[in-house]
Amino acid sequence: MSSSISTQRTKVLDGLLTNIIRIEGLPTSRGTVTVSPAQAGDHGPINRFLQNIFRKPTSTDFAAQLEDPQYEPSDRIVARLGNQIIGHARVQMRDVHFGDLQLPIGYVCEMATNPEFRQHGIGAAILKQVHSLMAEQGAAIGFLKTPAVRFYQNNGWFVGGRHSYSVATARNILSQLRTPDPALLDQTHNPLLAPQQPLNIRVWRRVEQEALMRLYHVNTQGTFGAFVRSDATWRWLLNRHSFEQVYVAINGTNKMTIQGGYDAILGYAIVKDGQILELMTDGSRNDIATGLLERICGDVIEQTDMPIRLDAPNHNPLHKMLLNAGGQYYQRTVIGGEVILANVLKPIALTKQLRHQFNNRVRAGGLDLPLELGLCIDGKKYALTITPRSAKVTRGKIGRNYISISKILFSQLLIGVISAEEAAANKQLQASTRIAAQFAETLFPQLPVWLPPLDDLLA
Repeated sequence: MSSSISTQRTKVLDGLLTNIIRIEGLPTSRGTVTVSPAQAGDHGPINRFLQNIFRKPTSTDFAAQLEDPQYEPSDRIVARLGNQIIGHARVQMRDVHFGDLQLPIGYVCEMATNPEFRQHGIGAAILKQVHSLMAEQGAAIGFLKTPAVRFYQNNGWFVGGRHSYSVATARNILSQLRTPDPALLDQTHNPLLAPQQPLNIRVWRRVEQEALMRLYHVNTQGTFGAFVRSDATWRWLLNRHSFEQVYVAINGTNKMTIQGGYDAILGYAIVKDGQILELMTDGSRNDIATGLLERICGDVIEQTDMPIRLDAPNHNPLHKMLLNAGGQYYQRTVIGGEVILANVLKPIALTKQLRHQFNNRVRAGGLDLPLELGLCIDGKKYALTITPRSAKVTRGKIGRNYISISKILFSQLLIGVISAEEAAANKQLQASTRIAAQFAETLFPQLPVWLPPLDDLLA
C-alpha cells in the first residue's frame, strides 16, 4: 500500500516554526512527520543519518562544519518521524561578490530523505522550509550542486552556472613551461627594463594568512560568484585541512621579516590531490602563476604522478597553457553527474539591487538615457526605467518596447547565466520591437558566474 500526505499544516513547536505532515499508509509505520530547524542536540543523530545516506561527512568534517564562524544549528532543516531523523538539509549563509555588489546567498548542501520515506512529499516539505530559511536570512539567491535536477526544477530551481576546469599531465605541463617563449626572452634581454628578482616558491607558513587574504581580496573584486571571506572565515578554512598544501610565490629571497614581508608574497596556490583549488597572483609579474604551477607539477611527479586539474573561471590564461600541454578544457553544465542549480528568491527585489549595474551597462552600450524596457513576466507587467542617476521598477505597465519571458528565464537573465541574445535565439524571449531587443541585450549580458570549490570542500 503506498503512502500519501493526508494533511499538512504549520505551527510553532518549542519556539520553532514547524511543518506538520500527516502521512498515512507508510510501509513500516503510521505517524506525523515534523519538518523544522535543527537544534544543538540534534548534531549526533544528524551525523549518523548523513553517514547512512552519503557515507560522509567524516567525524572530522562534521566537527569542522560546526566550527564555521557563521554556523548556527538552525541552519539545518530536519524531518522527523517520532524521534527518528528521516530527512535533512543544510544551508550555508554566505555573501558573494557580484560585480560591484556583495549579495547574500544560501548554499544548500547535504539534502536527502531516507530511501524508505521518499516519494511522499517529505523532500518537498524540507525544501519549502529551506526556502523560508533563506528568505528570513535575507538571501537573494540560493545555490546548490546536485544530480537530482528534476526534483529541484519542479520546485523553481534552474541551471545557475557551469563547471570550469582544465586537466593535463604534470610531465607535459613541465615540458611546456620549460620551453622558452621568444617574447619573454626578448623582455628578459631588454636593457631598458629593470632586472627582476628571482621568484622563490615555497610552502606557506601560518603567520602569512594576511598575505593570502590580501591577494584574494585583490583578485575577487568585481567578480561574479567568489565568496566574501572575513578574517574568521579564512582562519576556519585554513584550519579545517580540506587541502594538502598551500604554496606561495615570494619576490626575492626566502628570508623575510614578518614586518613588511607580506607584500613580498606575490601569489599563492591551494592544492589537493593534484587539483589546484585556487591560484591567485597580484599581477605584477608574468612568471608568478607559471612558477607556482611548475612547483606543483614537480611535487606531484615526485609523490603520485597524477594529472593536474586547474579549477578556475573560463577566462583564466592558465587554461590555455594546459591546453597547449596536450590537456583538455571543460566548461559544462554537468560534471560527475552534478549540476549547479540556482533559485532567485525575489526576482523583482534583486532587479532593484542591481540598478547601478543596469545603469552602467546602458552607459557602456552608448544608449541614450532615460531608457524604459517593459517586462512581461509570466503575464505580469513591469517597467524597468533607467535614468542618468538610478533605475527603478514600476508595476502594472510595459509600454511599447517590452520583452515577454518566464519567471525562470528572468531569474537566469538577472544572474547572467544566459544572455538576452541567447535567450532570443532559443525562442525563450520575445521582444515587441527591435528597440526592445537591443535594450534587453544591453541590460542582460552573459556574466562570468563561477563558484570556487574551496569554500565547501570536505576535509
